[in-house]
Amino acid sequence: MKVTIASRAEEVFLSSTEAKILQQRILFLLLYLYQQGYTEFYTNCAWGVPLWSAELISRMKGNYPDILLHLALPHEKQAEKWIFSMKKHYLKIQNFADTIKYLSSPDDRQSFQKADRFMIQNSDLLLFYGTQGFLNYAPRYRETIIETYAKFQNIPVRYI
Repeated sequence: MKVTIASRAEEVFLSSTEAKILQQRILFLLLYLYQQGYTEFYTNCAWGVPLWSAELISRMKGNYPDILLHLALPHEKQAEKWIFSMKKHYLKIQNFADTIKYLSSPDDRQSFQKADRFMIQNSDLLLFYGTQGFLNYAPRYRETIIETYAKFQNIPVRYI
């Protein structure tokens, strides 16, 4: 079975201690989901929960070789303007991915939405981090679109 991992980008406001605690919660959830038969994981590698999850999944592959990591990236220049340390994580994860799919071109204003829809269309569950009604700095369509689309597609949503 397949899982999409996404967030509303609220985690960028967490302290480093809070982020480490959240990463531990994600690891425990990933292990639990694996035990429940979920072996394929999709992420768009956005900074925060999606990228952290991809890193955790890549580490899990050593003990669970049947785990697959699929990257559904909005476009090839996603991390172009990121600071070096963030970009380094992003590029390293690509080496561990089983598949990498670019869903759009950098000038497509709906590139993230296309990546979200692709992941949901290929998943059985959405693992989601975010608070209901939270307003963030991300473009408006990112506030609820993946969560709403999952529900529209009858994909269950599990909150982190």
